[in-house]
Amino acid sequence: MRSLRWLALIGSLAILFLPPDVLAQGRGLGNQVQVQVRYPDGTPASEGVFVELDLENGTVIQQSQTDSSGRCHFTPSASSAAYLVRAFQSGYFEARVSLDLQNTHFGNANLTLKPIPGQTQPAASKDAAGPTVSAIDLSVPESARKEYDLGQQAMEKRDLDGGIAHLMKAVNLHDQFPQAFTLLGMAYNEQKRWKDAEGALEKALQQDAKAVEAYFQLGASLNQQKDYAGAVKALDKGLQLNPDAPDAAAAHYEFARAYMALGQWQDANPHAATAVAMRPDVASWHILMGNINLKKGDGQGAIYEFQTYLKLDPTGLAAASIHDVIPKIQAAMAKK
Repeated sequence: MRSLRWLALIGSLAILFLPPDVLAQGRGLGNQVQVQVRYPDGTPASEGVFVELDLENGTVIQQSQTDSSGRCHFTPSASSAAYLVRAFQSGYFEARVSLDLQNTHFGNANLTLKPIPGQTQPAASKDAAGPTVSAIDLSVPESARKEYDLGQQAMEKRDLDGGIAHLMKAVNLHDQFPQAFTLLGMAYNEQKRWKDAEGALEKALQQDAKAVEAYFQLGASLNQQKDYAGAVKALDKGLQLNPDAPDAAAAHYEFARAYMALGQWQDANPHAATAVAMRPDVASWHILMGNINLKKGDGQGAIYEFQTYLKLDPTGLAAASIHDVIPKIQAAMAKK
């Protein structure tokens, strides 16, 4: 009986407020750099193009290679704001672009590999550019692609209105453009225009059923609209398609938020644990993990998570509440 009373008491102390979703708000993930490498005719670069992320002074931060759609990504720490992205392939000049993430955590680097005259360029892989992405990329006219790139650039500068305006032009010029609809949905999420985001992201998924980022962004939007079952479905689909996607950790966090809102903390637990394990530096996620530990009756585990939050964000919005609840947990544990 004492054990049951303990579980009831400790569970009643759960803070139970969930921090704003990270996917929708674009916060807490550290810096995210998405890279797209193309050839001059607009087709995606072949798989295996070497890409490097450097600081402005030339210090190498991370290295990667393009996938079959000419893409790769980096997740550098937020300790720097200025980066240089460089792409290398035999037979082509080095392509490079500078990124300034001073006022944002999200950046897009679009690089074009230009052939070196007189040198033989390597043959493209038979599998280069997956069937869905390559068909879409080849069909996008230059005018729409230009508006898309301008939309990306505006979003990097936190000019969401400008970004949306350019992306709307892109989809009006070419209405089968899932990448543009996905980025448009992301911009609407940033502006808390959840319904508009949902509409744009659903269009992206109608056109490309493998658009992982669109599933993740849709899950965040549906969470905000309290369609938790819909959020679970969208996030699950995205993670099934690519469990190692750049925003997989945030998707697991959104998954956990949805399950907690549905009263299913047992289902939320593994997703929250995965999110925290993948990105232990995101302070707000430790609140969710602490709440789940309280639901489990694990007071010590909850205290550890809440104290971790305070170390990472000592003046955060939840700091006062956490300072208040920790002694209550300790008192409840003493009565165990």
